[in-house]
Amino acid sequence: MLEKPCAAERAQSVCTAEREPVDSVTVYAGKTGTARLRVRRSSKPMRSKETKHRHRVAVNGRNVVLSTRNPVITWLAKNELTLSFAAIFIVRTCSWLGFAWPRLFLTIQHASLSHRYTRGANDVWFVINWIFQILAARSIMLHNVLPLIPQYFGVKSARSQRRFGETGWFLCYIVLSWSIGFSIWRESPYYMNTRHLYANYPEDHVLMPYGLKWYYLVQTAFWISNIYTIFVEERRKDHMEMLTHHVVTIALVVLSYTFHFTRFGHVFMLVMDFPDVFLSLAKLVRYLGNEMAPNILFGLFTISWVATKHYLCIKMMISIWTEGIFEVPMEKRFPHCPDSFASYPIVGFMWAILCVLQAVLIYWFVMILKVLEKVLIKGEDAADERSDEESDSEDDATPNDTARPN
Repeated sequence: MLEKPCAAERAQSVCTAEREPVDSVTVYAGKTGTARLRVRRSSKPMRSKETKHRHRVAVNGRNVVLSTRNPVITWLAKNELTLSFAAIFIVRTCSWLGFAWPRLFLTIQHASLSHRYTRGANDVWFVINWIFQILAARSIMLHNVLPLIPQYFGVKSARSQRRFGETGWFLCYIVLSWSIGFSIWRESPYYMNTRHLYANYPEDHVLMPYGLKWYYLVQTAFWISNIYTIFVEERRKDHMEMLTHHVVTIALVVLSYTFHFTRFGHVFMLVMDFPDVFLSLAKLVRYLGNEMAPNILFGLFTISWVATKHYLCIKMMISIWTEGIFEVPMEKRFPHCPDSFASYPIVGFMWAILCVLQAVLIYWFVMILKVLEKVLIKGEDAADERSDEESDSEDDATPNDTARPN
């Protein structure tokens, strides 16, 4: 008599583990006298958000949780380092053998007699080369270098090690690219002067110094690569907002480059990237188990977020009209001047894209305020509201567990 309820409980637990709703479990005697189970399940299985989007695969001996089950993305995630190194090796080898075409991938094109550079279709090849280099660097840092840090500090959770690697890679790139971009800005005529962002347009804007063009093309490659990486990282609650942010950023970078608004785009990228340094540091320290430092860093992040991504960004958006196109003479506007794209429809279109970006930033700022409420009012630790759509049950998994699709 004691076996029947135990058998029913086992059936109920199995169905629950498989996320299948159970209407009833009936125990009856079989022909041989043994207890048998009849389980009635609902027609629609239960699938939570994390089960729907999560897909675990093995990359370089480590579990990686993808945010999609697309077979193409899965194949790319498993072979991203091999493909990136193969592309880099082919280009470098052919360049060493004396072929001319690798120069399109390895060097910046469209140089002028004054050692300055214009825009052109061949810039695409330089961007493609840097996409492969960025993906290769990301794969090495994410799977082979950065996980050693949380392991050294005794972090056992596979999820925390993955998250530390993803955030650490982003921080490394942002610090390096922001430092290079700031040094270029500091040597420019528009340093700390918004009026010079548009001065003498378009004559002084058609030609770019080497550093500015290199920075712009590498930044373009990085944000394009992020469209891929957002699908090979664990899905967040704001997945669509993050995807929108990346698409809008790429649109702004490409359009500002095409329309000779690179001075504005250069400064705008520096303003946008600065607060991410504090947020990434807060996450890294939190993944290592520290409780106090993340709260302090998150406070610095919030202050810098308001000062840059809202105050300075909106100030720059207003300057487009007050100091930008408004002061460009009519004879230098589109279509009267061949190299000019200063016109109300073109600038208005870019301004609308900036408004979309600002809307996403406001949405994220609301989430930041929720975190501040938890820290200041409820006394809890600062945790990212954009956390993964993944249960905490994976925290006990080791990094080298055999990867199985969910």
